[in-house]
Amino acid sequence: MATEASAVVRHYGVDDLVERVLRALSAAGHDSSQPTVEMLNLADQLHGGGLSATKTQAELAGIAAGMRVLDAGCGIGGSSRFLAHAYGCRVDAIDLTPQFVAAAERFNALCGLSDEIAVREASVTALPFEDRRFDQVWSQNVTMNVADKRAMFSEAFRVLKPGGRFSFTHLALGPAGEPIYPLPWASDASYSFLGRPDEILQILRDVGFGKIESRSEVSGPGTRPPDDIGAAAAMGADMPQRQANAARSTKEGRLVPMLVIAERPD
Repeated sequence: MATEASAVVRHYGVDDLVERVLRALSAAGHDSSQPTVEMLNLADQLHGGGLSATKTQAELAGIAAGMRVLDAGCGIGGSSRFLAHAYGCRVDAIDLTPQFVAAAERFNALCGLSDEIAVREASVTALPFEDRRFDQVWSQNVTMNVADKRAMFSEAFRVLKPGGRFSFTHLALGPAGEPIYPLPWASDASYSFLGRPDEILQILRDVGFGKIESRSEVSGPGTRPPDDIGAAAAMGADMPQRQANAARSTKEGRLVPMLVIAERPD
């Protein structure tokens, strides 16, 4: 487990994240000296589909004003800021990668959202929160790096209030064989844990979730708006190639995109 976690941190953990994102925004013609949530959304939505995918997930998951949300695997905090800004949610955000946590905190401060979003370094398989705390546990393309999904899903169930929802996006293993690496979340299969769609849904049922809805969501670079900078500023110059491999793997049936919403029974 420690080896897997180290591989994930090495994959995502790059220095100078904030400056790199702000430079990319400046190069695109934005005044990055005064960043806003909307401006950062052009570069901080690290998952496939960008802000459009985040909006879709929020709508289908039933995000509402004033909810207490856990962003489990927050990256540099793009979705946390969107939920706090657009919905008025109070967000606790965690990530395994120290550089992501530091960048999320700084971006939150630049946008004046430090009071609405609390960020800390932690694992989705051992959440540092009490039982029944959240209305929603939110996660985007984090599960592919989690070997012990039963632990992650059990922890999500534990910290949800009765009637609360766990929403997450995932890319599962398709019928056509292994995907083409490198991918956005892994350079090779050693820290990529996909599972078949039916296996993912069965684990959710096993840990107690009910009212499980799973949609096939195909979200990739082509769904981003023309002015979207994309994830390369935060994730590296090779990100377009990794995203292209994900798109090809999906088209060939090697990957199955999933948007899952599961409810903790009352």
